[in-house]
Amino acid sequence: MRGDKLDWKSYFIDALYDLGGSAFFALGVNIFTAPNEIAPGGVTGIATMLNSITGMQIGTLSFIINIPLMLVAWRLLGKKFIMRTFRSLAVLTVVLNVSEHYLPAYTDNMLLASVFGGALMGAGLGIIFMRGSTTGGTDILGRILLLKFPHVPLGKLLMGVDFCVIVVAGFYYGSLEAALYALVAIYATERVLDEVLYGRTTGSIVYIVSKYPQEIADYIMDDMERGVTFLKGEGGYTGEEKRVVVCALPSSEFSQLKKKVEQLDPDAFLMAAPSTHIIGEGFQPSFDDI
Repeated sequence: MRGDKLDWKSYFIDALYDLGGSAFFALGVNIFTAPNEIAPGGVTGIATMLNSITGMQIGTLSFIINIPLMLVAWRLLGKKFIMRTFRSLAVLTVVLNVSEHYLPAYTDNMLLASVFGGALMGAGLGIIFMRGSTTGGTDILGRILLLKFPHVPLGKLLMGVDFCVIVVAGFYYGSLEAALYALVAIYATERVLDEVLYGRTTGSIVYIVSKYPQEIADYIMDDMERGVTFLKGEGGYTGEEKRVVVCALPSSEFSQLKKKVEQLDPDAFLMAAPSTHIIGEGFQPSFDDI
């Protein structure tokens, strides 16, 4: 019984995330992209074009377009994934359709419309994706294509689909400018989406090989208040044993560490690798919050 209650609680939280994410997405579409005939790729872009032809609401058109995709994906991607997607898509459809009657349209500047529209859409998608759900569309299509073309990165498959939609939209609206602004909107969407999903867990993993590993470690722990791990290393040429200093820190703090390492040991070897998932004290504190 306890397990059922936990499932209902999780489902309720998922629905709240769907509602919040859909609200942001609707703001981006109904205020900025749709009134300016910006088709931001994917199903939303197709629905935006069909809206001007049929007069049907973008939310309803998006839902209809997603139905055959979900039917195909039912067997390929699994019932659980599709049911979760259906819930999120249903919430998004209702929010898009209802809010269309109450939100003002911004048409003064297409560049601002594409940037803010894309940013709001990215924020909305990020909130929905945080709970492991999707809004269907190109995400489903990309996963299906990935089964057929497993050697092609998913990002490139989705980019290819979005590019095709933008090209068609450019011809339909008879405007190269509209297509270019759609690219701006897609870029803004992806940037904000990444920030929402990974912003609290991004940073740099730094490796330092130096004659003064303890002094560097002390500075990182005492002055920068970051954790340090020592790895055992061995010089490939000299065979000399070394202690490699490893730490994770926000990218904004890398220059501070670099400057100190140069002061302590000008001959030190330093490497920094970007990381999109750092979980622990000082970053994302819990796996449950991802």
